[in-house]
Order: sequence, then C-alpha cells, then structure tokens
Amino acid sequence: MNESLLRFNKKQKYLIFDTETEGLNLIKSKPWQIAWAVAEGGLIIEKFDKLIFWEDLDVSPDAARITGFDKRFYERNSEDPVDIWNLFSKYLYDDSYKIVGHNLLGFDVYMVNIWRKLIGLGSDYSYVDRIIDTNAVAKAIAKEAPVDYDNFIYWQYGWSNYRERGLKSSQASLLKKYSIDHDPNKLHCALYDIEMNFKVFRKQLFDIEL
Repeated sequence: MNESLLRFNKKQKYLIFDTETEGLNLIKSKPWQIAWAVAEGGLIIEKFDKLIFWEDLDVSPDAARITGFDKRFYERNSEDPVDIWNLFSKYLYDDSYKIVGHNLLGFDVYMVNIWRKLIGLGSDYSYVDRIIDTNAVAKAIAKEAPVDYDNFIYWQYGWSNYRERGLKSSQASLLKKYSIDHDPNKLHCALYDIEMNFKVFRKQLFDIEL
C-alpha cells in the first residue's frame, strides 16, 4: 500500500469550491454566488454558501435558467464582496489545503480573478498549483493516462483542454459513472455541486494514482 496517495491520507485538508456567474465571459462575467467546503480526508467539516452583491449584476437569461437565479432572493440575501472575499481567501491562499473543483482551471479561476479586480486587488493565481481539477482528471482516467507528477498543473491544463468526441467528463456524467445518488434538478446550485463534486473526487482517487 502506497500511503503517500491521497486516498489513504486521512489528514489532508481540502478546499472545494464552485462559482455561479452572470455569464461565461472569462474577462468580465461577475460571480454572484460562491460555495465552498472545507474537508479533512474524506469528511466535509464546514460549508459556506454566499451570494456576492454587485450593484450592476446582469445575469443572462440562460444563466438564470440554468442556475435558478432569483433576483429578489439575491437582492435580499447578497453580501458585501469584500467581506465574502476576506472569508474565502483565508482558505484559498492557505498552502495546507489542496483545492478541488470541476473545471476550475477552465473557468472558476478566471471568475475568482474578476472578483479580485472588482474589489481593487490585482491578479493573483498563486493558488493554482494546488488545484486538482476533477474535469481534467476524469479525461485522464478515461484515456488511462499516467500522472505527470513533475509537471502536474501543466498536465492538468493539457487534459482540461483535451477534446474527443464521445468523451464525457461533465459532473452529471461522472455522478452517473460512479453511481452516486443525486438530484439532477439541484445541479448548478453551487453548494450542492461542491458536495457532489467531492464525492466524485473521492471515487477518482481509486481510479488514478494521486
């Protein structure tokens, strides 16, 4: 047994997060919801679900339909973006956490950077090296590709951008693959997504040597 593998490490700390956004523009779409969970080993020990207030938020009709965005609920419950950032970033920039999420490298890292800029901070992707992207990992598993430990983040970016007809790596397809019981109607709710994503991640650890 290789005890260095994450599947056996009961003390490893994880930050799992997901954003919901007003659109899909990687340069200017604002995140209006962020959910994150803190886990140790395979156990989630703390969860957060926050609506980020932007006065000029403009959620596209498609984004509203997919994510279930409710403008009135948002206006009543959204919080100051700086306050939420100060809470979230304590985990994001803590080197003791590995960061898990689905398509973080292809989408959410850019949403986080937009958020930073909107509150007057500069770009900072220094946390990216600690990311394990379940979308990229799913593609590598499907193609039975060995892990490049020496260039792990670049290896993940390569798989994140890999396209092949018939290769399914969406969260919904992975939940089905691993027979994880879930409610399809709740997918695209950020908090529900991260809970399901962490279950997918724990299954992936037995399919690939991480």
